[in-house]
Amino acid sequence: MRKWAAVLLMAALAMQLTGCYDAVDLGDQIFAINLALDKGETKALRLTMQYTQITPVGKEGADSGGGNSDLKKDGYLIEQVEGDDLSACLTLMRMVTPRKMDLMQLRGIFISETLANSRVTVQECLSALLSTHNARPTATVFLTRGRAEDVLSAQVPLFGARLSKSQSAQSSQLQEQGVITASPLNTFYYCFATPGCSAVAVLTAVNGMQYISAPSSQGTQATSYLAGDVPRNTVGTTDYCGCAVFGDEDLMFLDGYETQLLNLMLGKLRELNMEIGGRTVSLYFPRAPRIKVKPLDPDGPRIAIRVPVLCDVPDAAPYTQRLIDDLATLLLKLQQRKMDPVDFAQRARVSALTLEDWGAMDWPALYARAVFDISIA
Repeated sequence: MRKWAAVLLMAALAMQLTGCYDAVDLGDQIFAINLALDKGETKALRLTMQYTQITPVGKEGADSGGGNSDLKKDGYLIEQVEGDDLSACLTLMRMVTPRKMDLMQLRGIFISETLANSRVTVQECLSALLSTHNARPTATVFLTRGRAEDVLSAQVPLFGARLSKSQSAQSSQLQEQGVITASPLNTFYYCFATPGCSAVAVLTAVNGMQYISAPSSQGTQATSYLAGDVPRNTVGTTDYCGCAVFGDEDLMFLDGYETQLLNLMLGKLRELNMEIGGRTVSLYFPRAPRIKVKPLDPDGPRIAIRVPVLCDVPDAAPYTQRLIDDLATLLLKLQQRKMDPVDFAQRARVSALTLEDWGAMDWPALYARAVFDISIA
């Protein structure tokens, strides 16, 4: 009996301790939705943050700050600071923001093309976000043509959704089509910081709507556009199309069609519409391509790629041959720039028994002269 009385007493005491003693009230926090990194005018770095503004219940027209500032738009507030590095910028941002700043709701990290050329700065920023400032590790990394802050200012929620939901839904749809890549922060940082590994970011830009009458095409396929060049005239002016591939010392843009081919190689594309001579057919990929790397082949380094393809027309040979040719063109283009976003190096590494063997193999030199053997399964 005493045992049960003790249990009940302990349970009653535990019920009094279930409160969150370190809880932070929602009204005392501010949630960063997007973050942009540009080169500063007076300092090394300019940080632009986009926050959601929480309107008190029953006060739809209430103003949560910012007045009629140009930085306040559609329920979102943009603030900017400049500093010597990311930590200095975030320290300043916390000084001017009268709330506890939360980066765990971060949806996008936008890096300008100009800043991307400063690899050390970019790597330090990404490392600080992940290790020091608890940024959301699955936030998408974008590379902007032009200033990153301009892309943030141009973003608006579409079809009645809040910006974070609209942005996530659009990214998911475009990833399904294959015209952009999945580029989470943690994966991007790992590839960016690893020598010989090519990081890939989503390409984005503000569309000036100047190509609606005279499209600026990169190729012959319907998706062959870079972000900013898509021929359209719509409410939202932010383009997501293509990707940016980071080499050890170089940066290269792939248009929407080339990005579809890259996603195919990564096993993330299930359908591709291809046009030849005004006729479009759908190619289906039931599984990822089978890739076998033979770095020590007697006839020289060889990369064999077998692509499983199903087609909805009987005379599919011209389309599958076009697919082989386009894949070869893309892979040779990447090879010439010493970029490996498909990570052939990881497959070549299994041929080395030890780290010493791997170093002696000199994969970068082998990759530079490797021959691609692409076929349809």
